[in-house]
Amino acid sequence: MTRTQVCIQGLGFVGSAMAVAVASARSANGEILYDVVGVDVDSPDGIRRVSDLGQGRFPFATTDKSLSEKTAQCVRCGNLTTTTDSDLYSRADIIVVDIPLNITYTDTEPSFDLTGYASAFRSLTRIAKRGALILIESTVPPGTCDQVLVPILHEEMQARGLATDAVHLAHSFERVMPGKDYLASITHFWRVYAANNEGAADE
Repeated sequence: MTRTQVCIQGLGFVGSAMAVAVASARSANGEILYDVVGVDVDSPDGIRRVSDLGQGRFPFATTDKSLSEKTAQCVRCGNLTTTTDSDLYSRADIIVVDIPLNITYTDTEPSFDLTGYASAFRSLTRIAKRGALILIESTVPPGTCDQVLVPILHEEMQARGLATDAVHLAHSFERVMPGKDYLASITHFWRVYAANNEGAADE
């Protein structure tokens, strides 16, 4: 049976843990549900994270023994791999976006620049296959999906000669609690999600 292919964009502390959480998912019969690829940028830090996680070591210090054990187990099972090759997004059924959006706080109000985040999202929409789901998990300001990402998605679908809903978009913000139960905080907490159409919500 062909398993659902999941790519995690960004292997920071949240993305790496999310990759392990998804790769750890099992059916009621104990069968592996997803093949997961963690993708990070080709930089010194990105390469280190890709190397550590790909060898079964969680790439950050953690007090969660379960997270460390599951990382090694998933790599041994063969359904968790890592890479810096962004072309693999084109094969994914689901792309989970876990790249950070930095917010700068001043004396008066917070400020942020969505340029880099929007550019990274656009790169996904240009190669995501028809029917794929892009799931935004990053913490983003209210309105980011509707006012920034959806217009980019529609623009890129039209440029590819596809319907605007050929690639789906949904948002489910991070639900994580760092500490000794970090992995459980991802796998056992309820989640809130929203989508730009019913097809995306159903996925």
